[in-house]
Amino acid sequence: MPTGVEALCSPRRAVSLPHLALMLIGALTLWRFGFGLFDATELSTDEAQYWVWGQAPSLGAYSKPPLIGWLIGAVTTVFGASVATVRLPAVFLHLAVALAIFALGRRLATSRVAAVAALGYATAPAVTLGSALMTTDTPLLLAFALALIAQCDLAQARAQGRSQPGKAAALGLAVALGALAKYAMLYGLLGMALAAVLSPRWRIGRGDLALAAGVALIVLAPHLVWLLDHGFVTFRHLSDTATGPVRGLDPLEPLRFLASQFAVFGPILFPAAVLAGARRSEVGLIALAVVPIAIVSLQAFGGKALANWAVLSLVPAALLAAPLLAARPRLLAVSLTLGGALALAVPAARALAPELRLPDGREVFARYLGHAALAEQVLALARAHGAPTLVAADRDLLADLAWFGRDTRLALRAVPPQGRPRNHWEMTAPFRAQTDALPVLLVQRSGAAMPCPAAPVLARIAPTTGFARGSDVTLSLLSDASCLEGPGRP
Repeated sequence: MPTGVEALCSPRRAVSLPHLALMLIGALTLWRFGFGLFDATELSTDEAQYWVWGQAPSLGAYSKPPLIGWLIGAVTTVFGASVATVRLPAVFLHLAVALAIFALGRRLATSRVAAVAALGYATAPAVTLGSALMTTDTPLLLAFALALIAQCDLAQARAQGRSQPGKAAALGLAVALGALAKYAMLYGLLGMALAAVLSPRWRIGRGDLALAAGVALIVLAPHLVWLLDHGFVTFRHLSDTATGPVRGLDPLEPLRFLASQFAVFGPILFPAAVLAGARRSEVGLIALAVVPIAIVSLQAFGGKALANWAVLSLVPAALLAAPLLAARPRLLAVSLTLGGALALAVPAARALAPELRLPDGREVFARYLGHAALAEQVLALARAHGAPTLVAADRDLLADLAWFGRDTRLALRAVPPQGRPRNHWEMTAPFRAQTDALPVLLVQRSGAAMPCPAAPVLARIAPTTGFARGSDVTLSLLSDASCLEGPGRP
């Protein structure tokens, strides 16, 4: 008697696994979208910053490529600015990735394998979390998946002695959009190149390759010019973030990074992909999956490596693991049950975020709470004391004040940098005593360098919940703000 997934797909019920997979993915998308409308968390610092970028679309941004700002700007222009609308693209972009994986899986194997791969992706922990937030990984994954479809089709055309200019242009566009989403698209490109070297199944003709490269360069050209005009500030920031403080080689860090991939892929999908790779059943997919993980693992020897830095591997890994899981219905059922339970729980939990606490009393979602309470106190004090200009050195404060002060006329400025800018506001909106209106409300968080240490304290805020719990915020009213630009300022 069939059990688990087999029972759901038995002839008696006349529902094939591909159809069932698409229905489940659609239902999961609606679940995520529906609970997203009741999300009680607040925007993270990064999300608020991306929203700021979308209010004045540019060809580049300080810390990331500009695509995420364009997406958020477009959606919030149509639907208005809210937590739900800022995060809205994430839900449907991940749906699009799952459908792209299904389409790619049908090209590489069978519809059954494609369905398992799409379900594995849709229920992966990284996708569950990524659907609840707006991050640069989400459009990157879609661009990479579309690029792989184009590469696969072009390789088939090459084997048949044909050229496909339309597909080549689509490949170039997908690669360019991936790079405009996140520079980690380079890892994907290296994987695509290695896959082509190792397997004819991924090898495209020279003419199609040249056309794809030309289209990619044309699309990327305006951004490259922006980078040149701004001293490659984004590359410098990413280099600083990736290397961090010099601390010598740490042989355990790569192991910690590899262990973290169980939380990215899932406890069944990750080892299944590794086992499938060890069998060398599809060397092209192995190359695509291994290259991002290998690069970040090597990087981890000399610095930090966050779990999501090799998230591109999730697309080929889902396809690698799918044949193994499809042949083992019980193991597939366990994988989908674990991933599905998390996929259902996270959106529901976020709707109850303020009430969910750890044993020590901290909120489970502390990183996404407390922003409103702090920002609104600061904005209220600025209005009460007639300060038209707010100045802060802390990127977290600047992002929150920009988001929660979006309907005010207050000018938001950064403390002018003494060297090269360290964040978006230092690059685009540093305080200028000659042009910015007085008085100034200076906002500082404990632990940061004090630009005007002698300024009298107007008020202190000591958050007891959320992201800023345990830190003090001091506010000073400056009728003479020359100290903010003083040469002796720390």
